[in-house]
Parts: sequence; structure tokens; C-alpha cells
Amino acid sequence: MRELKDTIIICNPLAGGGLASKRWKRFHSLLESKKIKVMYEFTEYQGHATELARKAVDRGYKRIAVFGGDGTFNEAIQGVIEEDSPVLSDLVLIFMCAGSSCDFEKVFKTQKTALEKLLSEEVFNIDLCRVKCRGFEGEEITRYFVANSSIGVISHAIAGFNQGSRVINFLKKVSVDMAALTAGVKALASFKTFEGRIIFDDEEREVRLKNLTVFKSPYFGGGMNYGMDSRADDGALHVATIDSVSSLRLFSLIPSLYTGKILGKKPASYRKCKRFEIRSGENVFVETDGEIVGYLPAEYSIFPNRLRVIV
Repeated sequence: MRELKDTIIICNPLAGGGLASKRWKRFHSLLESKKIKVMYEFTEYQGHATELARKAVDRGYKRIAVFGGDGTFNEAIQGVIEEDSPVLSDLVLIFMCAGSSCDFEKVFKTQKTALEKLLSEEVFNIDLCRVKCRGFEGEEITRYFVANSSIGVISHAIAGFNQGSRVINFLKKVSVDMAALTAGVKALASFKTFEGRIIFDDEEREVRLKNLTVFKSPYFGGGMNYGMDSRADDGALHVATIDSVSSLRLFSLIPSLYTGKILGKKPASYRKCKRFEIRSGENVFVETDGEIVGYLPAEYSIFPNRLRVIV
């Protein structure tokens, strides 16, 4: 029997609306058939992956695999970063996609099966993004992400998607795209314009926006994307904004979100930067890698080639 002593798997059985539980059973059976022994633990509540990842490092594990979605992977990242760097220089995170959309891995051209990832030595050095924003109790918090962070219509749609009504939870099991679209339509109909001041590096201006996204991966919500050729290691923050428009105009933009042509439309704009800040006192959700983490204001920074991953 082959024993992977330096590796531990953190599994979120609730990822993908519960689909991860079934996927794990199949994967675990595969491990047994291949006579591969590896330590694994299950998350039991929100934020648990952060705790499990930190404990894994403390116990000497150098390879932490995450069997779940973008949100679970993001939670694990929080547990292994201190002062903008991994707590161990030789630490490797392995993303084993078992969630709803897994947008992070879509920017990588050489995608592998879960077993191939577990056994792989092909490590990518990727950029680590940081956002500082206002927590739910009004305190300043720091959060790291590797795929994208949205503020506005998309963050409120993701909040609805995550909280899940009976209809949305059912749709997640049938079609992630349909569930995301349903949550998005509800947010489009109810979300109002928010105002603030944005700073790109040293440029500052007033804005009235429906949405703002800071991304490394242009993909979000399963099948939607910004149509940009961004990379996980390009050393830049990619920022897309949608100006204040009517709800009817927003609805008309939905098809362009699925064709990757949204940034060619008039209400949208795009630019790259190293540092980005948006100042506003409005209670607009800040989302990172599929998780709602706080409210505006928010300040973004990037740390090139800071995290080692297998995808």
C-alpha cells in the first residue's frame, strides 16, 4: 500500500449543493482500489477548512489538498497565510474540484483528474491577492483570494446563491448555471446603484456603479466570464466595472456574460493595476472566491508568485 504521509485532504461534503459528498465516495473508493492511503478530514461548518488547514500545517503536513469548491479552497488559504505569505515556504495547496463551478482552475490549461492532482509534482507559483474591508461587526478584516472578488450585483447574487432558497438549492443539483442565473436575476431586479470613490494605483475618481470585480480568473458563476486573457501569475489585478444603468439594461447584458463579450458593452470598463481601492460607506457586500466576507470600503493589493499550487 502506498502511503502519502506528507499529504492531507480537507473535504467539504456540502460543496456543490451536496454533490461533493457523492463525488467523495467515488474518489475514496478509487483510492482504496489503488491501495493509496492518505489522511483526510471533513469540514463541519463555515470556516472549518481554515481551522483544519492551520492544524494540518502545525502537524507537519506540507501538501494540503482541498476536495470542494472555490469557497472551500479559499477558506483553506486563509489558514496557511500570515503577513501576506504562506506560513511554510515549501507548502503546496492542491485544488481537487468538487464544488459548483470551480472557477479558479479554469485559467490553467493542463487540468487533471483528482487522483492525478493528488499524486502530481507539477507545481504552479501563482499570485496571491489581498483585500482589506469592513467586517460584519464593523472591524477591519484581511482576506486573501486567488480567483476573483466582486462588489455589487454579483456579490449580492452570490449571497443569494450561497444562502439558497429551496428553488436555488434544487437547481444546483440539476444545473449550476441555471442556479447562478436564477440568483443573478433576483439580484438584478433588486440591487440599487452604489456610489463611491475609486483609486487605481495613483488615479482617483468618483463613481456610480452596479458592479465591480477584481479578478485573476475571468470566470465566475459557473458559465459566465469577462473574456479577458488573465493569468494566475501575471502580477496584475484585473478590474472590471459596470456603471449605473437601468435594471432593464442590466438584463439585456446577461447574454454577453455567457459569451465573454461584456467588456465590449458601453456600461462596462476594464483596466489592470497593482493596487486598487474603493471608498464608500454603503453596506455593499464584498465577496472573495464565492464567499461573502464583509462590506465596503475595500483595498486590494497583489503579491506576485506568492503561493504554490497544484491544479
